[in-house]
Parts: sequence; structure tokens; C-alpha cells
Amino acid sequence: MQPEPHLRRGRATIDLRGRRVLITGASSGIGEAAAVQFAAAGATVLAVARREALLNALVARIAARGGQAIALPADLSDLASVDALVERAGRVDVLVNNAGRSIRRPLLESLERWHDIERLTTLNYYAPLRLIRGLAPGMIERGDGHIINVASWRVLPEASPLFGGYIASKAALGVVSRVIETEWGDLGVHATTLYYPLVSTPMMAPTRAYDGVAALTADEAAAWMLDAARRRPVRVAPRMALAAKALDVVAPRLVNHLLRQRLIQPEPDLRRRVPVDVPAGGDSAPRNRRAGDTAPRDRRAADGTPHDRRRGD
Repeated sequence: MQPEPHLRRGRATIDLRGRRVLITGASSGIGEAAAVQFAAAGATVLAVARREALLNALVARIAARGGQAIALPADLSDLASVDALVERAGRVDVLVNNAGRSIRRPLLESLERWHDIERLTTLNYYAPLRLIRGLAPGMIERGDGHIINVASWRVLPEASPLFGGYIASKAALGVVSRVIETEWGDLGVHATTLYYPLVSTPMMAPTRAYDGVAALTADEAAAWMLDAARRRPVRVAPRMALAAKALDVVAPRLVNHLLRQRLIQPEPDLRRRVPVDVPAGGDSAPRNRRAGDTAPRDRRAADGTPHDRRRGD
């Protein structure tokens, strides 16, 4: 389903042909699907993940279809590796901060396992910031660039139980997106935050609570990224999450109750790209756990709590 037509009126979509798009977490899931779709749209994809063999296979598959892609293996949990990645990448027109870690665990247990909080924050917040720090100056100098940050719908109502650390890290990245718009928008550099509903990827497989729950496919989620890259909205999110955010302004205790009872969850009819802000720069021109991860893979209650998982590297 297409985005709301009134949001497109008078806005020229951006041609992705010839643009260099760096996608983190590109070895599987949403990132892999996005790499294929961006390449099919004519972009040169810089595919980033830790698993080099999977990246090479992805690049070969894209090349076989006539597309262009470059494998850039990097461990984003190592900030020195992130800085080295910036040097290797060269010019980047679109940065997609897709790689991430999710921990589904009661807050007290999460805080007791401080190393997990540090790893989550590094991958979800510090690594994207380091990429922005390294790549944004070139975008500003050229007068054009776009940064797409991946988050979860749970960030918008803020109070989802069992996801405290994860939501906090993604909320911080969402704030950075908005500041990019206010500080760099007039310079031609824009940011979009994608507040995804549940997406069916290997990352969610170990969590039994998601069995039978409606979810986007990786290809559908990747289509959000392409649409965002073409139109540059401020945010893209399911309508239910936006309604919950609005309700939270006037009735936060009610939202707490609804989230505690798990009565707020985006439904299948929201499987669409739904930009809710007028695109900020639409006419500007010129969950897969990684191999070797030593984090505990807990599966306790029938609802899958606690669980630690990482997307697409």
C-alpha cells in the first residue's frame, strides 16, 4: 500500500540511481532485503555487517542481478572498527543505521547484567552516532544527504514493559534524528526515524511470545526504507503507535495500563508505509543473533522473557 497521497503532493521523489547507500546489519533480515531493493533501484550499496561470508554472498547475488554492491565487514560493537569503516566507505549519500540489539527482559534483571546494557547501548546508539559523526560532514559539504535510523514502535508510547534498555537506546537515536533536521535541514541533510512494528526475521525467532503475532516481512520492512529514502519524511510509524503516543500526552496512566496488559500492538492492516509528518526534504536535490556472540540466550517463561537478540550482522 502506498503512503498517504496528500503527503506526496508537491514533493518530488528522490532518484536513488547512482547514490551510495551504506546499510548496517546487511547480512540478514531487513538489512539484507534493503540492500537488494536499493541495488535494484540503481543505488550502489555499501553492505556492512560482521559476517564477511554472508556479505560476499549478498554482493554476488546483487551483481548477478545487474546491481552494484560492496562488502564492508565491520564489528559495530567496536567503536574503533566503526571509525575505520568511515574511512573505508568514502562518500555516502544515504546512511541506514539498521543494525541493532534488542533485549526483552525485566528492567531490574537488565540492570543487574550491566555488560548487556553497555553492549546494547554501544550498538544501538554509540555506533550510529560515530557513523553520523564521520559521514555527516561530507554530506553537509556536498549540500545533500540522508540518515535513516531504525527504531521500534515501542519508543513512541515509551512505557512498554520488558524493553526498558532497548527503548531508551532507540529513543536517544530518535532524538538525534530530530536535531539533525533542525540543525542541518537547511543545509540539505535530513534524517528519518522508522518506528517499525514487529518484523518477521531470524532475530525474533527464539521469542515464543511472538508466535502467531502479525508481523511485517523483511521485504515489507525494507520497502519502508526505500520509500523513506525517496521522500525523506521526518518519521514513519504505524498509526496505532502514533495514537498511543498522542493518548500518552493526556492520559499517561491509561497508556501504562494498556501496555501492561499488552493491549496495544500494531495489527496486520498497518502493514504499510505510513509517513505521518510532511517530508522534511522530499524535494531536496543536488533479528538475528550473530555467530560467536557470547551473550546468554535465555528462554525462560512461555512469553520468551528474558531474551537478548541482535539484528542483521
